[in-house]
Amino acid sequence: GAAAELESDVDWHESNYLESGTYIAKGLKRAATIFTSSSPVDGRQRVLIIITDGMIQDAGADKDIMVQARQTLDGLSVQTFGIVVRRFTQHTQTDLDAEATLKPILSEPRADHYYNLLLD
Repeated sequence: GAAAELESDVDWHESNYLESGTYIAKGLKRAATIFTSSSPVDGRQRVLIIITDGMIQDAGADKDIMVQARQTLDGLSVQTFGIVVRRFTQHTQTDLDAEATLKPILSEPRADHYYNLLLD
């Protein structure tokens, strides 16, 4: 998309969801729909990258949506990677919760599709 569209989306997100938790079920479902309706370009690998700084809040309530999306992505050979961004050198409970709720969504082997990133 265009840079202006991305800026508009970030502004909207900051106005509506900043500090209200991490919810990805609908986004994961949308990603599955996008990958279903398009073909890989020049045989390139399809990749989805999920970046979070906290526990995925809808991992329990919308688990069925996420399982279905994960199955669709797997069926389309989409490699799903996840990154947990953290603020401190030492892992906090927030970091561990984020990791625990993110890893089930990632492609196998999960250890190869996961990264914990320290930002200072």
